[in-house]
Amino acid sequence: AACAVDAGSVDQTVQLGQVRTASLAQEGATSSAVGFNIQLNDCDTNVAAKAAVAFLGTAIDAGHTNVLALQSSAAGSATNVGVQILDRTGAALTLDGATFSSETTLNNGTNTIPFQA
Repeated sequence: AACAVDAGSVDQTVQLGQVRTASLAQEGATSSAVGFNIQLNDCDTNVAAKAAVAFLGTAIDAGHTNVLALQSSAAGSATNVGVQILDRTGAALTLDGATFSSETTLNNGTNTIPFQA
């Protein structure tokens, strides 16, 4: 492989904070994005010069394949909302495990790929 995904990047929790329901009253409304990174270690640009990332998750429905469904059965949980993952260009990623983010040019050694949720 060209790089190894850093162990701290594998299973991250991104704290999105609280959002008032009124600010998400219209379909397509979004809250402020929160940044997170995926770190790649031991990259060798002789093996690959660029990297991209794909995410796999349960979409909110077939018409919104770039919106992750919330997984909570707790009383009072939000409904009709989800989470998007944006790449460094601001594009919302389709969460099918096969659609990749925009490519990042790699450097030898450690690289950080920025995302937002």
